[in-house]
Amino acid sequence: MNLKRTLMLIFAAGVFSGANAQIDSTANQGPLILTLDSAKTYAVQHSKTMRTADLNIQKAEWAKWQAISNMLLNVDGSLTWSTTFEHAMNFMGQDHKDPVTGTKSISASVAINGQMVVGVQIAKMAIEMQQLAQSSSENDVRAAATTSYLSVLIAQESKSVIEDSRKNLEKSYNNVVQLAKVGMAEQTDADQLKVQLMVLDNNLRAADRNIQLAKSALVTALGAPPATEVELTESLDYFFENEQITEPSGNVESNLSMQQLDMNIKLAEKQWTLSRWAYGPTLAMSYSFRGLHYFKNAPFIDMNSPHTLAVSLQVPIFSSGNRYAACKQKKIDVDIAQTQRDQTLEQLQVQEIQLKYNLSNAIETYNSSKESLELYQKIFKNSLQKFNVGTISSNDLITVNNNLLNAQSTYIQSLYSVMNAQTELLKLYNNL
Repeated sequence: MNLKRTLMLIFAAGVFSGANAQIDSTANQGPLILTLDSAKTYAVQHSKTMRTADLNIQKAEWAKWQAISNMLLNVDGSLTWSTTFEHAMNFMGQDHKDPVTGTKSISASVAINGQMVVGVQIAKMAIEMQQLAQSSSENDVRAAATTSYLSVLIAQESKSVIEDSRKNLEKSYNNVVQLAKVGMAEQTDADQLKVQLMVLDNNLRAADRNIQLAKSALVTALGAPPATEVELTESLDYFFENEQITEPSGNVESNLSMQQLDMNIKLAEKQWTLSRWAYGPTLAMSYSFRGLHYFKNAPFIDMNSPHTLAVSLQVPIFSSGNRYAACKQKKIDVDIAQTQRDQTLEQLQVQEIQLKYNLSNAIETYNSSKESLELYQKIFKNSLQKFNVGTISSNDLITVNNNLLNAQSTYIQSLYSVMNAQTELLKLYNNL
């Protein structure tokens, strides 16, 4: 029974660790297979920026414990051996040699005042500040992963559109070549179409390079090793044919900059409280033990007391206005922090209006360019049929093809515009 239970636990542990290491093992054994959500998760887990943010949080936590320890008991100990090489002093006609001594001592002290208590509260707020900085870094990492992921899909879509045009043009080119061989078509027509095919081939090679560059940018955004291969499982239609292309909703108050400014106000208020506690008393207590051992020349009478206990209460009385001036400065810092928050809120509200305008514009441009592309594709196919039966010239077909290329370029650019505008708005709302 125990052996069976042990085997079951080992199997469960293996399944659990395998699930956690699925992405990493995939990176080591083959391409990373990613959805957009898994790409963002992978980027957050492997980002050097996130690692630095996590270390800053740990540093702030230890700073908090350091502030707390200032109010706790401190104990020190020491061992000392001393001699004056038996220096003799004549007293009442007799020489008295200095003793050779050994001393062991222990001292303990504790002190507390209002500034120490507020200092701990400030240290706790510093942790929250670092956590907000970590969230801001995570938002940036997610935005970079989102943009890079969609850029790969757009680059692949660009290649697909060009391949479709080339396939249709190549059929007409092959027909013209055959007709030119039997004298039923001009060789000039075949040459002009070949030039157009060469242009499309160059565009295809450029599209391949763009795909590789976009994938390299995605790997960098993920924080994966440079040689990592990626495979994307979601199509561009999922993002541009669904409701996700609509304008996202949110509130600028949730922006991380606003949260940080709110924390700055609280921190400034704590600093103001800290400065006012300079008027407060400090209560301290100390205890010391001093054990003296005489190795040689012990005196007849030892007047040293081994135990000492002291309690003190220090109260500030007069500082020529120094503490008052410090308090006034900290109060002004609170007003400055509040003013900065109000100013930033106004700026973010203006930015929100601009980003919404940019996204609406980009969506309208995308819809019109997509419709134009579909129309130009129909026109191109009809023109190919007309060219094949000889009702239009090769120059007319080339003009239509150039118009199609321009429509393709406008369409691809509109995809980038929608992606960038939507990502910026989501980033503003801290909703990535």
